[in-house]
Amino acid sequence: MLLTPQVDLIRPSLSADSWGRYYTSEWISECLVNSIQAKQPKVIVELGSGGGSLATAAAARWQNAHFVTVDTDGTAQPNINRSGFSQLAHTHHVHDVLDDALADNIGLSLASVDVAVCNPPYVRPRWRDSFGLILEDAGLSGALQSVHDAGADLLFIAQNLRLLKRHGKLGLILPDGLVTAEKFRGVRSVLLREHKIEQVIQLPRRVFTSTEAQTYLVILAKRSGLTESVALREMSTDGILSKPVLVPSDLAQQRLDYRFHSSTQAKFRTVGVSGRKHLTIGDVTLSISRGSVNSSQLKLLKWPVFHLGDFASPLSFNRKHVVSKKFGLSKKSLNILPASTRIALPGDILVARIGRNLEDKVSMVQDKPCIISDCVFCLRIAVEYRENVFSFLKSDLGRLALAASAHGVGARYLSRSDLLGLVLKK
Repeated sequence: MLLTPQVDLIRPSLSADSWGRYYTSEWISECLVNSIQAKQPKVIVELGSGGGSLATAAAARWQNAHFVTVDTDGTAQPNINRSGFSQLAHTHHVHDVLDDALADNIGLSLASVDVAVCNPPYVRPRWRDSFGLILEDAGLSGALQSVHDAGADLLFIAQNLRLLKRHGKLGLILPDGLVTAEKFRGVRSVLLREHKIEQVIQLPRRVFTSTEAQTYLVILAKRSGLTESVALREMSTDGILSKPVLVPSDLAQQRLDYRFHSSTQAKFRTVGVSGRKHLTIGDVTLSISRGSVNSSQLKLLKWPVFHLGDFASPLSFNRKHVVSKKFGLSKKSLNILPASTRIALPGDILVARIGRNLEDKVSMVQDKPCIISDCVFCLRIAVEYRENVFSFLKSDLGRLALAASAHGVGARYLSRSDLLGLVLKK
C-alpha cells in the first residue's frame, strides 16, 4: 500500500521514496480491516491510497459499500475492482489529501463516512496555516505544545476524523512516535478522552520494506464515549496475534505499546494504581543529567570521554559494569576543564541514552570523576538505594524494562521520564 503527503517536505524520510511511502504486505492490510468492527458501512474512504491495498482488503469484506480513494500523486492509481469484485462502486480522486476543503472537492460531506482506513506517510510536510484548521476541526489543536510538531501522521488522523460520522470507525497504521513518545502524550490523552480507542496491535519490525520502524495497527471509534480501557495485542512474525492485555485509560495515556504494558514493569505500575506503593528509579534519584560533549567533539578534547562504545561488551565474561580507570580525571584536570563540561562522579550510574542495544549499556563510576558524552545519562542515586538500582539495571528484569521502554527505529532512544519511571523490584 502506498500513501502520499505533500511534495513540500520539511523533513523527508531517509528510507521511503520521495513521497514518504512504504510498501506493506497484503496480510497486514487484511489484519487491519478484519480488526474493525463495523456491520454494513455505506461509505469507506482511504486517504493517501496509492495502489489501494487497504481499500482492496476492505472491499473483500464489505462489497456493498461505496469506496472513495484519494491520493496526491497522479501516477498512483488504485485498482480495487479486482479479484472478482468488478461491480464495486469506486471513485478515485487525485487531490491534495491535506486540503482543508477536501470533503467538498471529493464530493463528500464532513461527518458522513462510515469507515476510514489509512496508513499515513512517515514525513513532515512544510507547515501551512490550513493545517491548523484541520487540527482544530478534529479537536487536536491543543494536543501538542506547538502545532508545528504535527507530522503527516497526526494530520492524516485529523483529516479522517473530520470525514467520519459519529461512531464511525478509523483503522490506522501508525509509527512508534504517536503511540509511545512522551512528546505525543497529549495526543493520546485527547484521543482516549474524546473517542474510543478499541484496539492497538504492535506489529513485528520490518513489515515495511527498507525500514526497521516499529509500527502499530490502531482502531478507534469516533465520539463513542470515553475510553475506559484499551486492548493491546502483539503480532508475531508469522502473523499470530497474542491474547489482549487490557490497559486502563490513565496508563494508556503514558504509552500504547503491548510490550511495555505486558512486561513486569507494567504489572508493578498497575498494582501501584490500586494503592500499593512501588518505588521507581525517580523516587530515589537525586539528579539525572546527560553529558555535554557531542560525537563531533569527542576527538577534540585532550581528555578521554566516556561514550557508547566504552560500556562493557555484553559478550564479555564476568563483566563488572564499572567505568575503566583510563577515564578518571586528576584534580589538576578538574581545575582546568571548561565550566560547561558535565562530570560524572564516583558512585554515579551511567546508562546509554541511545543505541540499538542500549539495555546492555549500564556502568558505575568507581574511582575518579569522568567526562561523559551527551549519549549517556548520569544517575545520582541516594546512597541507601544506589546498589539496589545498579543491581536492578544490570539484571535480566532491568534489561527487559529498559528494552521495553526504549523508542525509535534502529538506534533507539530512552527519555528521562522513561528511565525515571522504571519500577524497582523489591
